[in-house]
Amino acid sequence: LRDVHVAALNDGDADAWAECFAADAVQMPPNMPANVGIDVIREWSRGFLGAFNAEFSLDPTEAVEAGPDWVIESGAYEIALTPNGGEGEPLRDHGKYITVYQREGERWKMARDIWNSDVPLPAQT
Repeated sequence: LRDVHVAALNDGDADAWAECFAADAVQMPPNMPANVGIDVIREWSRGFLGAFNAEFSLDPTEAVEAGPDWVIESGAYEIALTPNGGEGEPLRDHGKYITVYQREGERWKMARDIWNSDVPLPAQT
């Protein structure tokens, strides 16, 4: 599932990205409200990937089983976001994440996904 998630972002495929999530999933991007439910996640993902071309990677460092149907994964991410149309310098970010995976039948889905940057915010002037 992690590979599908990464490929969906790198391919700009918001629908494939959203399908990685459980129906009642919560996605928690930095500096904004949580996206609750797959429909809201899909809508947000379409806007995000409609604005940027992504070069994204995950480096998982730990996965903990939390029962037969749950896994909690943490690690680091790197992303470069180039505005669609190719104008402007890529926005580069790196940070950490936690993803909670839930088994639904024979498939795994992302139940919770949160990430935040290690890059300091620019100073206010």
